[in-house]
Amino acid sequence: DADYNATGYVTMQDVKEELGMEVSYSERVAVPDATRVLSEYADSGYPIIWAHGAQFNNAVFEVAPKFPDTAFIIEADAPLETDYENVTVLERNYYPGFYVLGALATKVTETNKIGYIGGLELPFTYGEVNAIDQALDTYKPEAEFNYIYVGDFNDPVKTRQTAESLISQGCDVIISGVNLGNYGLFKAVQNADRQVYITTTYTNKHNLAPDHHLTSDLFRYTPVVFKAIENIKNGETSAFIPMQYGPDKSRYLKLPVDNVSDEVNEWVKGIAEQVANGESTVEKNLSTIEIED
Repeated sequence: DADYNATGYVTMQDVKEELGMEVSYSERVAVPDATRVLSEYADSGYPIIWAHGAQFNNAVFEVAPKFPDTAFIIEADAPLETDYENVTVLERNYYPGFYVLGALATKVTETNKIGYIGGLELPFTYGEVNAIDQALDTYKPEAEFNYIYVGDFNDPVKTRQTAESLISQGCDVIISGVNLGNYGLFKAVQNADRQVYITTTYTNKHNLAPDHHLTSDLFRYTPVVFKAIENIKNGETSAFIPMQYGPDKSRYLKLPVDNVSDEVNEWVKGIAEQVANGESTVEKNLSTIEIED
């Protein structure tokens, strides 16, 4: 899908090529089928199973106790409330990257109206919105911020309609928090009667909207999956591993930013560096959206 699933595929190829491990993967697994697929892998003798996507976590919690000799890797946004001896958690850490995207938006907008399109109201998407709002409060408090959830990460039609609504309200920068829904977003900005810029997540999507795409909040699962595998080989089958933000880490800004001046490029690069080295502190609020009118 050139998006979230693609990050998993790339990581599996890295595991195969760099670690010399045998790998298999299943695509298009529906959530109701996840328990069966996980059990089949465990029954087949796979010692490590990675469930790529938090939608599969409940299935892992059901299957993991039945296969104590199998190590499972899942993704979440906070430590688990229940301890599992054979489950490693990769913390996805969305919010630092969205703070940087929000900062970039303040330098690009000419209307002082910035939009966000999300799929579902979930803890990590609350964190995205709150981080963007923090950046706007810091760098352009007079900017108007409008966020909308379309109810689905993968619905291009709803995403396009939502983007068109934001554009009609004057938004000229839209920060995307959807997946396949982006194809509707691309159509909306390409058909707009004025220039509108967008940012995306997970992978670089510049080629899909080259005149409108600024940058992507990139995800690299290879470092944390490698760390999880190393831990498991050393007998540590239960761990919490954050996806850290930085140029050589799991999460970072796609540079250079496109469709901006060199000055803006250097400025936002500096913001990203400040977030990566801890000079700028991004608040982590995944419980509720807190935006003051």
